This record gives sequence, structure tokens and C-alpha cells, in this order.
Amino acid sequence: MDNKGIFIAIEGPIGVGKTTLANILNEHFGYTLLREIVEENPFLSKFYTDIKEYALQTESFFLFNRVKQLEDIEKDVLSKSNNVISDYHIIKNLIFAGITLDKMQFHRYKQVYNIFVNDLPQPDIIIYLNSDIDVLMKKIALRDRSFERQMDINYIKELSEEYKYYFNPFSIKHNFMGKSPIIIEVDNSNLDFINNPDDKKFIIKKLEDAISSLERSKNV
Repeated sequence: MDNKGIFIAIEGPIGVGKTTLANILNEHFGYTLLREIVEENPFLSKFYTDIKEYALQTESFFLFNRVKQLEDIEKDVLSKSNNVISDYHIIKNLIFAGITLDKMQFHRYKQVYNIFVNDLPQPDIIIYLNSDIDVLMKKIALRDRSFERQMDINYIKELSEEYKYYFNPFSIKHNFMGKSPIIIEVDNSNLDFINNPDDKKFIIKKLEDAISSLERSKNV
């Protein structure tokens, strides 16, 4: 039996509610919470004003910070049989880089990605959130991050489509470093995990069922 802790990641496009859901689930399950570094990226504000000029710097910063976070979470938490809920999956680096870097940059970036990510812990369960574009834009506006105020709706549309490709099991982009995680796909366009108790119970039950299934498979 694998004695490592269970690794749960939440993914989806910008504004879909990953961190909000991670906080809710962490409060319920009491696992270790892993949150991605976003606002600390020194290139991010420039990135949204000139994506092509600052894409490589932005994506490289995110990649190496996430690699370090995952190395630490493996050593300090998962290896000690403790469970983790993360508000990101490192595959998002490929998703974002794929639409911001030119072909040559992306080819080289993916080579580096594969080298570093190959030995990192990969999630056992992924909650993939998606929403209608207008819902995403509304949520982005409501949280009012300074570097997101000029967010281009076309960028969000392209990002949302790219997520669909990566999480479609029939897509060639559907590749999680050789691991086959349990994927819980949820359209939360009309869900409110914070204010609606039934919606909260719904997602908790989904995750509880996935954890039970995972534990049964580990004991086989």
C-alpha cells in the first residue's frame, strides 16, 4: 500500500474560483493547503499590458516557483502521509505558455518543464472547474486585482478553450506525466460554494466519493 498522503489539486481558467474552493475544502477536510504564488510575480503587471513581450519571463517565474513549492510539499507533507489540497496543478504552466509563447519558445519551455516536473508529486485527484465566459469576466472584475483590470475577454476565451483541450481525455494534450488522476469536472457557472449550503455539500460529496475510490484502489 502506498503510504504517501493524498494530493488533491483544483484547476480551471482565471476567475473560476480555484482558491475560494480550496479554502472551503481545506476548512472542511483539515488537510494542508498549498496556494500558488501569483501577485509575487514581478513580471505579471507588465505581462497583461504586453503579453508577447513579457510572456517568457512571466511563465518562467511561475514554473520555477511552483517546482520549489511542490518539492517542499512532497518532502514536508506528502511523504509523511499527510494530505494536501492545492489551488493549482502545475500543468497550468503548459496551458498558459501554450497560448502566450511563440512556437520556438514553447518548444524549449516544454523541454525544461518535462525535465523539472517529471520527478514532482502529481495529484491523485483533480477538481477541474469551468464556467461560462461572462461569469469568469464578472468574477475577475469583482476581485479587482490591479493587474487584471485590463483583462482581454479574448484571452480568457482562448484560455478556457485550452483548458478544455487539456482536460478532454480524448485530446492529445491530456497528459498528466504518465499518471491517471481521478478528475472531477464541475461547471460552476451557476454554483455558489460560499453562500449556498447545497452547492457546498455537492462538491464535498464529490470529493469524498473520489477519496473513497482512491483509498479502495490503494488497498487492493
